[in-house]
Amino acid sequence: MTESEQSDSTAWTQTPLRVLSYAALDPERRLALPSGRFTTPGGTSTLILGLAFMGVIYGLGWAIRGTGFGTVVWDYLTGFSGIPIPIVMLSCWSAAILAIKAAKIRAQRTALRLRFMPGDPGFVLSVATVDRVIDSIEHGVDEPHRFLLLDRVLTALKSIRNIGRVGDLDEMLNSAAEADDDAMDSGYTVVRGFIWAIPVLGFIGTIIGLTEAISGFGGVLEASDATVDVLTSSLTEVIAGLDTAFITTGEGLIAALLLHLLLTFVRRSDERLLDDCRQYAARNITAHVRITPDDKP
Repeated sequence: MTESEQSDSTAWTQTPLRVLSYAALDPERRLALPSGRFTTPGGTSTLILGLAFMGVIYGLGWAIRGTGFGTVVWDYLTGFSGIPIPIVMLSCWSAAILAIKAAKIRAQRTALRLRFMPGDPGFVLSVATVDRVIDSIEHGVDEPHRFLLLDRVLTALKSIRNIGRVGDLDEMLNSAAEADDDAMDSGYTVVRGFIWAIPVLGFIGTIIGLTEAISGFGGVLEASDATVDVLTSSLTEVIAGLDTAFITTGEGLIAALLLHLLLTFVRRSDERLLDDCRQYAARNITAHVRITPDDKP
C-alpha cells in the first residue's frame, strides 16, 4: 500500500448506516403504491390522486350547489353538454402527475446532501479504494439504485476497474447524464398529451354548441309567423348553444394554460436536479480519480 493509500485509509470516515431511506422519502412508496423510476411517477398513483382531486372539486361543487354562486359553479362543472367533466378529469390527472413528480424531485435531491467520500482533500479514488466508497454508499442508503444520483455514481464506481484513463470515466458519466435527460423528457409525454387534449375537448364543445345554435336559429327562421313568446323561446335556445360553444372553449384553454405553466416550473426543477447531479459527479468522482499504470486493465 502506498503512502497516499495509507493516508486515505486513515482519513476514511464510514457513512453512518441508513442515512437515506428511499421508502421513507419517495411519496409513492410511502403510500404503498407502485413507484416510478427516479422522478417519473407511476400510472397507478397519478390516477388515484387525480380521481381524489376530481372528487374534492365535485364534492365541494355539490355541497354548495344550493346557493346562488354554487348553482353557477355546478353548472360550469357539469353543464354545457357534459364537456366540462372530461376537461376537469384530464386537468386533475395532469395536476396529479406534476404534483407527484415535484415531490419525487424533492426526494431525489436529498441524495445531493450525502457525503460518501473521506474528508481528506487529498483522497485518491483508485482501484484500491473504490470498494470502500461503494460500501459506504450501500451501507448508508437503502435502495441506492432508486436514487438518480447514486445510481449514476455506483455505475461509474463499479466501472473504474475496467477503464484505462480518467477521460473514459468522464465519458461514461456524460453518457449516463444524457440517458437520464432523455428519460426525464419522456416522463412528460403523458401530461403533454393531456394538455394537448384539454383544449381539443373545448373545441369539441364549440362544435356541439354551434350546432345547437344553428339548429335553433333555423327553427327561429321557420317560425317567422309565430308569436313573440315563441320567437323569444327559440332565441333563448340559440343563446344556450352559443354559451356551450364559448364557455367550454374558455374552460379548456384556461385549464391548458395553467397546466402548461405548472409543467414549466416542474420541468425546470427536474432540469436543475440533472444539472446538480452532473456537477456533483464531476466534483466528487471524476476529480478524485487517479489511474496509475498498475491500475489499468
